[in-house]
Amino acid sequence: MTRQPGALRSNLRRGVYIIPTSLTVLNLFFGFRSIINSTRGLQAITQNRADLASHYFEIACISLLIAAIFDTFDGLIARALGATSEFGKEYDSLADVVTFGAAPAVLVYAWCLHILGNLGGGIAFLFLTAVSLRLARFNVMTGKTDYRYFVGLPSPAGALTMAAIINYAPTPVVDKQFALIMLVVTAFVAFSMVAPVRYRSQKGINLQKERPLVAILVLALIAAIGFAVPKELCLLIAVLYLISGPLLRLWAIAFPKKTELATPVEVP
Repeated sequence: MTRQPGALRSNLRRGVYIIPTSLTVLNLFFGFRSIINSTRGLQAITQNRADLASHYFEIACISLLIAAIFDTFDGLIARALGATSEFGKEYDSLADVVTFGAAPAVLVYAWCLHILGNLGGGIAFLFLTAVSLRLARFNVMTGKTDYRYFVGLPSPAGALTMAAIINYAPTPVVDKQFALIMLVVTAFVAFSMVAPVRYRSQKGINLQKERPLVAILVLALIAAIGFAVPKELCLLIAVLYLISGPLLRLWAIAFPKKTELATPVEVP
C-alpha cells in the first residue's frame, strides 16, 4: 500500500512542528525540576541539613539556566523551520509561567523568604504575578513594538537574576535582615518586568556584521573569566542587565535625541 504524496507532506509538516514543541516541553521539565529541588531544599532546612539544602538549591538554579537555553532555542528553531503557530506561541507562554514564574518564586521562598512568614510568601507570589502579566503583555504587543527592545525585563532574565543570586550563595538564609534585603530585591525584579522600561533584545544584534578582532578577544576574556569564576560572572551579567534598562531610560531623559525639523509645506 503506497502513501499519497499529500499525506506524506502532512506527516512531515507535523514532524516539523513537533521539534520546537519538544523543546518547550524540555523547558517545562527543567522548570518543574527546579521546583522539586527547591521543595527538597526547604525540607532539608527543616531537618537542619543546610549542606544538603545548598545542594538542592544549586540544582534548582542550574535547572533554570538549562530551561532558559531551551526556551531560547525553541523560538529560534521554530522560525528557522517555518513552524511558528498560535498553538506554539500560547504553549510557550504557559510553560514560561511555570518555569520563569512559579519555579523562581518557589526557589527564592524556600531559600530565603520563608523566614518572613506570610510577607515572604506574598512577595514570592508578587514575582509570579509579575511574570504572568509580563508574558500576557508580550503576547499582545508582539509585532507592535521595536523588535530590538523588550518592554520590561524579560521573564527569563528575571528568573535567571534570582537564580544567579542564589547560586552565588546557596546556603539557606537565616538572617532576617538579609531576608528583608532579598525581599526588596525580589520586588524590584518583579516590578522591572512590568515597568514600561526598554531592555535591549538579542534580536537586534546583527551577527552577520563584521566585528573588530578586539571584540573576539573580549569574548575570549569573558569566557576565561567564566571558566575561573562562573558564579561571580553569572551574577555580574545578571545584575548589569537588570540595571541596564533604568540606566538607558535615565540616559535618554538626560540626553534626548534631536528630532529633525519637519520640512514646511507651502500652501497655495
